[in-house]
Amino acid sequence: MKPSLLRAVLALSLCLRVALLTGQAQPTTPGAPYSFPPADLMRIGVYYYPQAWPAEQWPRDMANIKKMGMEFVHMGEFDWAFMEPTEGKFDFAWLDQNIALAAAQGLKVVLCTPSAAPPVWLTSAHPEVLMIDAAGRQMQHGTRQQASWSVPLYREYVGKIVAALGRRYGQDPRVWGWQIDNELSHYGKEPDYGPASQTSFRAWLRNKYGTIGALNRDWGNAFWSQVYQDFDQIRIPNQQEEVAQMNPHSLLDARRWFADETAGYLRFQTDILRQYCGHNQWITTNHMHDFAAVNPALTGKDFDLVTWTIYPVHGNANEGPLGFRLGSSATLSFAADFMRTINGQTGIMELQPGQVNWGEVNPQPYPGAVRLWLMRAFAAGAKFVCTYRYREPLSGPELYHNGLVGTDGVTPSIGGEQFMQAMREIAALRPLWRADARPPATYTARRAAIFYSFEDRWDLDNHKQNQAWDTYGHLLKYHTALKRLGAPVDVITEDKDFAAYPFLIVPAAQLVDAALVARWQTYAENGGHLILTCRTGQKDRRGFLWEGPWARPILDLIGARIKSYDTLPAPNVAHVKAGDQTHPWSTWGEILDPAAGTTVLAHYTDQFYAGAAAAVTRPLGRGSVTYIGVDSADGALEAQLVRGVYARAGVAVEDLAEGFCVDWRDGFWVATNFNAGAQPAPVPARARLLVGDRNVPTAGVAIWQE
Repeated sequence: MKPSLLRAVLALSLCLRVALLTGQAQPTTPGAPYSFPPADLMRIGVYYYPQAWPAEQWPRDMANIKKMGMEFVHMGEFDWAFMEPTEGKFDFAWLDQNIALAAAQGLKVVLCTPSAAPPVWLTSAHPEVLMIDAAGRQMQHGTRQQASWSVPLYREYVGKIVAALGRRYGQDPRVWGWQIDNELSHYGKEPDYGPASQTSFRAWLRNKYGTIGALNRDWGNAFWSQVYQDFDQIRIPNQQEEVAQMNPHSLLDARRWFADETAGYLRFQTDILRQYCGHNQWITTNHMHDFAAVNPALTGKDFDLVTWTIYPVHGNANEGPLGFRLGSSATLSFAADFMRTINGQTGIMELQPGQVNWGEVNPQPYPGAVRLWLMRAFAAGAKFVCTYRYREPLSGPELYHNGLVGTDGVTPSIGGEQFMQAMREIAALRPLWRADARPPATYTARRAAIFYSFEDRWDLDNHKQNQAWDTYGHLLKYHTALKRLGAPVDVITEDKDFAAYPFLIVPAAQLVDAALVARWQTYAENGGHLILTCRTGQKDRRGFLWEGPWARPILDLIGARIKSYDTLPAPNVAHVKAGDQTHPWSTWGEILDPAAGTTVLAHYTDQFYAGAAAAVTRPLGRGSVTYIGVDSADGALEAQLVRGVYARAGVAVEDLAEGFCVDWRDGFWVATNFNAGAQPAPVPARARLLVGDRNVPTAGVAIWQE
């Protein structure tokens, strides 16, 4: 039986089992995927936790949410103990009341499956569902996300509560959509090491390799006598259990397994809900913005849209002198451009409403920063943005975390005022939306894609060779370079069509095979402009280095040999020169030997290889291939060289300051300024300025229509 069919049968079986036990009606048949009306542009809503507040305040709170201009309310997350206070006894009266109150105010409702916070009756009766960490400690009740979704018994209990929710609300017209669980990609940084996860990992390996001999071969287990005799001898790689370096191939497979396991758990819940709501209500989950542990693309076909969580300011410096107050335009934009591309629809499920409480330092955001983040999400194509949370809590682990209103439960916070402003502005834009609006040809000519592979990122992070190497930061340098040109950007996975983009950047794609390299070559030959960066093509899909010249599969493509590479320990810094500009670097630099017909774009100016090539380019068919073999300290080299590719292609671009983004969406131009200084927006004289001014201040926004 095919895996997809098996999943559907299992989900339906569980639903039928619950239905027989409860006497409920059979689930419905799924229909066409949910589509968000483009004329809505972007809706804005808020999390609300009824159980945290007196019932007599619920009507007031819902009325105030509506008064603030919010259009939907998110409920049910972490509320399993209230939905099922004792095993098998469901209580939805409180939720029914709040859905009715929301609907009376004209608010749409987003419900959440509560599986991220199991009730104490479950964990006390069945402690085997609790996670075990790398040190062998079993998690306990008193927090959230302490259960292992690899434990079959836990999934059974989760399936029952999800089915109960689906039966009750799956055809309720007041319910707009569903969120599955909560931030699995974030709290899953460390997998469960308990018996169920070990069993699941071994089953995954059996399915992949078939025989233990094949695994030993592809893990290179001849080294250090690591040979296994049976799959049952294998454990999830755990540095707490291994005294020396861990096998990089086992680490890579463990990351692959964990991503598949997480996707399977999300799919398990989605399949149950889908039996009741079809696609009349949308389903998603809230991934974390840096998605390091799991791969959101694995569930792209399961969800109606892909949503994510981002808190731009929590003590991190980010970019520029005001980064700790403004956040990073690069981080927010990269995540949006990736999530949107997975299945074409995206939104932000949690956006920071103001000051938070969980960072190492919790500064106030810059005045206007919250609105800036909202409009950055709008510019990047978000269908909706939801903020966490409506009321600032008076007790519990999230004391000091801002909401849309303060501790009195009524007065808008600083961030709440900015949410209200953004909602008024979006509402004013809606009547100006035109179904026939098309982006200008000068804009689409700049269209670019960044190739993103989770397996490459995992493998690079497992084996950095320089602890200062930052795979995610390397990706952001190229994304930032494109945004400074005013280019529309998609961050795409390997399954997408490269030919749809005039420009394709492939940063540090370490794991390749002949078929992928051939696709890159065909792309360039057919007129595409391909940029490959350092560390690309070093290994095969197993994570093995090539038996032959370094990065053998890409050498003919880039028109050069890679003689060697260097990395420098802090505080040493070396330099590379491109044109008349010199740039510092230290994390990774490759010494290139260009072939005839290949042009050198940059060379090293110091170290014992001074004068050697660091970046090269060559024509190929109707397109070009550029190879940038060095990772600069600040991204300025990358910005210069990417600009050069566009110039040689004859494509006109902008010259925007870092952190200042200009995007076209649905007929509107949107400029958002994360830069510490005011920036001039490229507003034509004939354009109609709708929001803001032509000179955009720090944290400012300008929107215009041509």
